[in-house]
Amino acid sequence: MKKIIITLLFVSAALFSCEKYESIKTQDTDYKKNFEHLWTLVDEQYCFLDYKNIDWDQVKEDFTPRVEAAQNEFEFFRILSETLDILKDGHVWMISDFQAYSCKTFHYDENGVRYPKNFDTSLLRQYMKDKELYTPIDSEVLYGLIEDGDRTYVYIHYSEFAGDWSNNTYYYVEQALKDADGIIFDVRDNPGGDVEHCLNLASHFFTSKELVGHTATKSGPGHNDFTEKKALYVKPTKQHDWSSKPTILLTNRGVYSAANFFTSILRYAPNVTQVGGKSGGGGAMPMTHYLPNGWLVVFPSNTLYDRDGIDIECGIDPDILIDADAEMANGRDIIIERAIEELRKK
Repeated sequence: MKKIIITLLFVSAALFSCEKYESIKTQDTDYKKNFEHLWTLVDEQYCFLDYKNIDWDQVKEDFTPRVEAAQNEFEFFRILSETLDILKDGHVWMISDFQAYSCKTFHYDENGVRYPKNFDTSLLRQYMKDKELYTPIDSEVLYGLIEDGDRTYVYIHYSEFAGDWSNNTYYYVEQALKDADGIIFDVRDNPGGDVEHCLNLASHFFTSKELVGHTATKSGPGHNDFTEKKALYVKPTKQHDWSSKPTILLTNRGVYSAANFFTSILRYAPNVTQVGGKSGGGGAMPMTHYLPNGWLVVFPSNTLYDRDGIDIECGIDPDILIDADAEMANGRDIIIERAIEELRKK
């Protein structure tokens, strides 16, 4: 998701060239009209208002007086940002010609308390053979070997679903997996990326075609107006078959968007167990809109469900829930340690 935001910032910079900047200033800058336009967009096209029990009518009533009293566009931008924060959705962004906003409240619970991080990259090497971790060139993958008595496990941390793995990445991971007794696949702090890549990567863990979820898109102004659900399948790959390897998937609240979808998919793989914290959620694809004043607004209008029809927007509960923050402060990653313990049982 970080790369998507950076891309949007780059695009916005291009959009707001001198010529565009002047044209924005001649567009409709009436604060109340822009607020009502945003409110209506969200009311009719955002897909989670009822799912999250958000009283959007009350939001309009609460924020209208502040909008009417706004003194300048900077204050108005802050007011709209606070309005969008109520959605608690990391797929919600807004970009003006002077500032970018990204909703980050999915990192916090309903009381504003930050969820346990449950991840510290500085602790990883102590569990690796010879204290070594490797990264193939042009790769988001970090991997190493964990020795456990006469057994060897391959540890893989995938930091972002930025695109398909290169042949170079597959080659080195395959070399490590050749004689391994199991896999620890770590997606902690993975903010997402390419949904199609989720399906491609997940296919390595399956032995047959499997129904893994559904998707639906807003189709009307009503909060529950959606298209019929479309089935999503994973087909096993003909190359790089990892389905026979016992696998532990490590997650935390930083697992978001496409990585959250990947977590949901792997629950149906035959040899995968999820260990760690609940994933962060984000079960939708962002869509772009413009306000009358030219500001770009992004929020999701379609949603993802697991194969049982359960919305995955608010995250995936692990098979084994662990809060590791206290132990991490003492230099131990007990989520990795529990993964090793579970693989030992396989």
